[in-house]
Amino acid sequence: MLSVVPDKYGVVRVYKGDSVQLPCRVRPTAATNITWLQTAKSSDGELLYNIYINDRMHEGLRRRFSIHDAAAGDYSLTMLNVHSSDGGRYQCFDQQHQLQNYVIYVTGW
Repeated sequence: MLSVVPDKYGVVRVYKGDSVQLPCRVRPTAATNITWLQTAKSSDGELLYNIYINDRMHEGLRRRFSIHDAAAGDYSLTMLNVHSSDGGRYQCFDQQHQLQNYVIYVTGW
């Protein structure tokens, strides 16, 4: 299984079935609340998905998506077995700022 990381511009190009890790690290504090959002294009425009909010992963994504080590301040998002629908913009936020911004392009075999 291939694990892919973003280039220096935050762009990730993967094949379906690959694994991806999107870094997002903060100084751990008791008040840290991190959010991961995905924006994807659809025939109706753009759709916004809440992937991870306040230490809770979206129920439907738990089998393929995980956070590395939140207790240590490492909120890197790992995605296993990437699907076509995983393509789009991913953003990691704390309570006040956007911390990271990535774009994933998924291609077939």
